[in-house]
Amino acid sequence: MKRALTFLALAAPLLAQRYEAAQTPERITLTDNESIRAVISPIHGGEICSIAIQFRGQWRELLYRACDYTPIEGWTGRAPWLWPATGRNFPANVKPNEAATGSSWDYQGKRYPMPIHGFARDLPWKVESVNATATGARAILTLADSPKTRAMYPFGWQLTLEYLIAHGELAIEFRVRASAQNTAPMPFSAGNHITFRLPLVEGSDPEKTTLQSPSTIEYVKNGSAPTGEKRPLAYDPALSLSRHPVGQAVTLGGYTKGIWMTLTDPAGLAVTLQHTPSTIPPEACLFNMWGDARSGYFSPEPWVGLQNSLVSGNGLVQLPPSAEWQWRLRTTALDLNARPNRDIPAR
Repeated sequence: MKRALTFLALAAPLLAQRYEAAQTPERITLTDNESIRAVISPIHGGEICSIAIQFRGQWRELLYRACDYTPIEGWTGRAPWLWPATGRNFPANVKPNEAATGSSWDYQGKRYPMPIHGFARDLPWKVESVNATATGARAILTLADSPKTRAMYPFGWQLTLEYLIAHGELAIEFRVRASAQNTAPMPFSAGNHITFRLPLVEGSDPEKTTLQSPSTIEYVKNGSAPTGEKRPLAYDPALSLSRHPVGQAVTLGGYTKGIWMTLTDPAGLAVTLQHTPSTIPPEACLFNMWGDARSGYFSPEPWVGLQNSLVSGNGLVQLPPSAEWQWRLRTTALDLNARPNRDIPAR
């Protein structure tokens, strides 16, 4: 009996090592040593800057420009958070400018500046906790309103990001809490610019990567501004990325079979991103697909919003004072050659 107890005492720390959490002043790393690792950068908008997976005995990076903050022209990659706007906003008397990095919106007779995709990605987030247990590795970050944000967005609020690595997947909960001091519902759109590196598996043809997503409609746009028209569009069954328009956002909605998309590499690696908002406003884009397979990246852009939403009111969450809105996102990777299709996790 004594030997058995000694063995269990020695084995317990080893079993606990499946999940690890590490923190430096600039990065948080959450690891499932059997399957997936995520790196978060609190000082860069609380974003995910790396997702790596175990694939056929090797760690493979999934994100484009992972943890690379070297300034460049063009698509910057990683996975920044978009809030309280998705895309640009142009009031009725302002001519839309596709090259503009800033925009504006009107609220109660006053005009406020609003950066493209909002400001949450440009601010440092506070780290509330980082820990690992026998069941997972977790980090919680927060961001709250300030005089700087009120000059762009005149509301009180707190955002909470909860990252969890467990059971071979990355789960994220994005929460928005409206202040009890707000005098009216707080309007916002939310999104993420997660950008996958192509090919997912070195040596594959990136244009033979397929995209599957059970959308039913596309919101028609004039440039980046929605026109109010819709047309049927589905990526189910899967389509090759060689058929996806380059340099043009495809704004998708009408999801009735779950909100998800899957990228599948010809080598058999399938990456699925699923998201579930607590409420979905009318006319909301749920994926804003963008990418250039030949240039090595594709961003499905999960959204709960719409371009120009703060101006048009379409695709806009209206959160009453003291209320909370929740958005759950889940990323999984699967080797299709290692497991039968019936074992693919339910979306």
